[in-house]
Amino acid sequence: MGPVGRLFLSMVAFWSSCMALALSCLGQAAEPLQSHVFEKPQMGVPFRLVIRTEQGPDFAEAAASQTWSRIEALNQAFSNYQTDTELSLLGQGSGRGLWVAVSPDLWDLMIRSQRLAYLSDGAFDLTMGPLTALWRKSRREQSMPDAEELARARAKSGWQHLLMMPEAHSVCLTQSGMRLDPGGIAKGYALDAGIEVLKGMGVQHALLSGGGDMMSLGGRSLSEPWQIRLASLVEDEDVNETEDLIPLQYMAMATSGDLFQFVEIDGKRYSHILNPSTGMGLTTRSLVTVVASDATTADAVATTLSVLGPIEGRKWVKRHDPDLKVRFLWMNNEDQVQGYDTFLD
Repeated sequence: MGPVGRLFLSMVAFWSSCMALALSCLGQAAEPLQSHVFEKPQMGVPFRLVIRTEQGPDFAEAAASQTWSRIEALNQAFSNYQTDTELSLLGQGSGRGLWVAVSPDLWDLMIRSQRLAYLSDGAFDLTMGPLTALWRKSRREQSMPDAEELARARAKSGWQHLLMMPEAHSVCLTQSGMRLDPGGIAKGYALDAGIEVLKGMGVQHALLSGGGDMMSLGGRSLSEPWQIRLASLVEDEDVNETEDLIPLQYMAMATSGDLFQFVEIDGKRYSHILNPSTGMGLTTRSLVTVVASDATTADAVATTLSVLGPIEGRKWVKRHDPDLKVRFLWMNNEDQVQGYDTFLD
């Protein structure tokens, strides 16, 4: 056989190999995505992870295990319920003028919290620990906080009393008895961190949720987003099967309000969300949903808007982050639900 014949056979062999590889890839791509659901209590609330993959249950379980480990590590840094966490130990040194170096995660959480506190004129406040502890006691005892105790707790709070030294990643809690409460941002931060773990393991389609917040990695498939039903302010309110669904794809959604967490004292309802300027639980029934590019932002802004209220909250969004999508529902004085949303703006 001459050189031309050998060249022809080599080309045939080459293209045959290419076709075989292409057909193999097509066969793999045609494998249907399977849903794998994992649930685990984290940060005091149920977390749920849905992974859609063609790689099988062992792969999905390994990805879920790594995700839970990351969130558990964050809880060990952020929890203000446990006395041995990084956050709790930091509070034990408050009021002594000490500068304490903190972990990268806690530093990042604090920086983002302080920035939002500044932009919201204190409507978001990481330093509410003494006040939240006082109101937890009130919920247990079904009684109003003592006025003197409330005044003392307020004196120990205030975002301006949390000082930060960027070059050393160190912080100082200037008031004695000062404690931090990351409840308005920590779950969102954990969702973002969990999604990063899933990305690193090669997961392309996942939905991670916890405590009314969720973050999506891709959609249910390449062509189909996750469809998330919006919460309602009234539990038995009629649901619109299409208008109450929000598509999520590489986006986060957080909901904040008093639908489930509140205390009723002497016939008056107080939310678990506190107004930093008064130290009191919010008394206007409301439900705020925020869609953002990351769960940390969605979580913290939903809390902030709850404190600001519907009118000032809407102004704040237009001024500081007009790309956010927001739904704000509240109960007026006649017990009628009012609201607005910017999902179609």
